[in-house]
Amino acid sequence: MRPLYIDGTPGCRVVFDEPALRVVVPEKADQLFPLSRVSRVVCNGVVDWSMSALLACADVGITLLFLERNGEVRARWLGRGDSRQALTQRLVDLLSRADGLARYENWHLSMQKLAARSFARRMGLKEWREVSINELRHRLNMSLSDQGRYRSNVLQGVLHSELLNWLPECGFCSDDEALLSSNLDLAADLSKLLVWDFYPSLMAADESDDTSALGAMALLSEQRADRLYLLYKSTINKLHQFLLAVS
Repeated sequence: MRPLYIDGTPGCRVVFDEPALRVVVPEKADQLFPLSRVSRVVCNGVVDWSMSALLACADVGITLLFLERNGEVRARWLGRGDSRQALTQRLVDLLSRADGLARYENWHLSMQKLAARSFARRMGLKEWREVSINELRHRLNMSLSDQGRYRSNVLQGVLHSELLNWLPECGFCSDDEALLSSNLDLAADLSKLLVWDFYPSLMAADESDDTSALGAMALLSEQRADRLYLLYKSTINKLHQFLLAVS
């Protein structure tokens, strides 16, 4: 199974042509993608979806992620999840406490510091132990061009979609209302941690490449898939340990 990436163009739409998704683009041949071979879908820009196509994805557990033109996440369409599991329950229990969200945010901040310091060390900064996240973000913004910052946003969306596919495997059910609340977006939070590992590649990228941003960032994610998964599992293990400690 592979992810399906769709760049929105005028008139682009997706319909259900059982047992596949049909992607229709004006003046181009239609493309068919069997649902059995699709792990998730990422749409960049405006893509019209038929309700039958949306429901077909939901029925087989395919998650859709919709990105704004600037690469930021606009919306999600979640497939059916599995029954509630222990890790989800621990996180839900934590969030139900008066200080639960603050405790989680403190954990996330500590993880951001680890990820940022790892990036600083890889970039050869002498003060990597002391430099703040805000200072590193400022340096990144100065180093990346407008195209680089745009690709960074798109990459974070790609990582977000990958996480929506992985989290249920670790017990975080995508259909739990507590995890879908406006106060917490676990996939978005984890994508903000994992993207730090990609910044050196983004800074060294050849911006003369005419590949679409979505295609280029999807390829970069696939090329680093093994490392990305290891970092993800390490982060989940740390989250598990944190939840056990505060339960």
